[in-house]
Amino acid sequence: MRTRTALASALTARRTMRILPFLAAASLLPSATASAQSEAGPQDGRVEILNADVWEFDKLKNGAQLLKGNVRFKHAGAIMLCDSAHLYEDQRVDAFGHVSIHQGDTLHANAERLHYDAKHRMARLEGNVRLRDRDMDLSTPALDYDLRNRRAVYTQGGTITSRSENNVLTSGAGTYLADQRRFVFSRNVRLDHPQHTIVSDTMHYATSTGVSEFFGPTTITQGGTVIKTLRGEYDTRTERARFTRRSSVQSKGRLLEGDSLHYDRRLGLGEAWGHVVVTDSGGDMRALGYVGRYDEIKESSMITGHAELQMRMGADTLFLHGDTLFTVPTVRDTTWGNGPGGKPVYSLGESRGRTITARRGVRFFKNDLQGACDTLVYADTDSMIIMRHHPVLWNGADQITGDTIRIALRDGQAHRLFVEKNAFLLSQADSAHLDQVTGSMMTGYFAENELRSLDVEGNARTVYFAREDKDGEERLIGVNRADCSRIRVTMKDGKVGTVTFLDRPDAVLYPLEKAPPEELRMTGAVYRGEERPTDREGIFRD
Repeated sequence: MRTRTALASALTARRTMRILPFLAAASLLPSATASAQSEAGPQDGRVEILNADVWEFDKLKNGAQLLKGNVRFKHAGAIMLCDSAHLYEDQRVDAFGHVSIHQGDTLHANAERLHYDAKHRMARLEGNVRLRDRDMDLSTPALDYDLRNRRAVYTQGGTITSRSENNVLTSGAGTYLADQRRFVFSRNVRLDHPQHTIVSDTMHYATSTGVSEFFGPTTITQGGTVIKTLRGEYDTRTERARFTRRSSVQSKGRLLEGDSLHYDRRLGLGEAWGHVVVTDSGGDMRALGYVGRYDEIKESSMITGHAELQMRMGADTLFLHGDTLFTVPTVRDTTWGNGPGGKPVYSLGESRGRTITARRGVRFFKNDLQGACDTLVYADTDSMIIMRHHPVLWNGADQITGDTIRIALRDGQAHRLFVEKNAFLLSQADSAHLDQVTGSMMTGYFAENELRSLDVEGNARTVYFAREDKDGEERLIGVNRADCSRIRVTMKDGKVGTVTFLDRPDAVLYPLEKAPPEELRMTGAVYRGEERPTDREGIFRD
């Protein structure tokens, strides 16, 4: 019994000896502690020390408390841990070694050094800083963190990894709003994902929705699709984009541009408004307008609103206007001949291209060729332009009309002309008279961008004015009125040169002053020169 009592007394004395230095140091603190609490304010309270292996008071460091070994602080619901720290009278903390901050169950930060201002609840973390929030990790050399507003800011570059989205984002500067789960990035922003990459000048990103907002030049690359914009938003989860400043989508050899643009990658649909441009991969064809739509799955496009097609043809360009322009892919089977059982005996395979259709109020201008109609179709698989519904074509002084006009191109130039039903050629003989050729069908032949000859078949008729040169001046002397089943007309300097009757003609040559008026103009001979566009702007004139 005496032995146990003696042992207990010895232990008590030893504990008292270890605690006495701590109490002696603590006896110097009350005024400092009270002062610190008043500085921090009643709302946030003082920094509470939860643990330290060594606790000292150092007058040389502005009356700071020196804490070492398994240091733990608590302030306004946040827990701070470190290897060592200085706690000053004004409730500032400098922490060193294995620093960590835990705010609630979701936000955690680690660093090598910490400066904490309890009055304003501001933390400055430095050295291999790592901030974790739910499924997000942020790594940066230095971070300023506002614990009151849960707002983190870095300016020395940072990398963010999202485990759920499988994203890695880097930027020169960034701000994280923890309550909103929202980032604001600037300077060399780059978001990498297995399915897409985003490079931007300034970007806002919400981790809760996966929506990115862009302010400044931005490029989004996703598979074979490249999107560029100056402002807008992109949902990385639904792969839908809405852009409000000049933007473009390039996919499958087609470029769609507009002042405003919507794009759905999963549906493959792009829509644009305001100064819309659609350009093909070769750059030899562009469509312009105010509203455009592109379907990358069907490889089709539509453009309307002051619509214009620009098509390079050799060294020249054809400018075409219609209320609406459509482009669809064309697959042409170039199989020649059939063998036993209908099997092909010779095949070149499929020829892929595109078909362009212009509808309503169509007019086009090329330096050597102009035209107007209600519907025009161009297929590059066979280089054929087809004009329907009141078509009219001009080449030099010649006007050609019919129910349907087809122009075959070669090397970007007009090569053959086919006019079907009610074919009519008018050419100005002088200011008051027209050379006229009509028939059921016409076949024209071009050379050096000029119509050189015409073969007219089926109830062919002509009104042709004879000319003579006198004293270097050409004048009309008579009119030849003829009917024939087949006629060949040659052209010279844009006018009718010769008319050759190929099959038993019925012709009468009248002196000009004695020609009956009804013989001077055939039924259906309507000159439509007021419709002719004389320059690029002319295609938009009604």
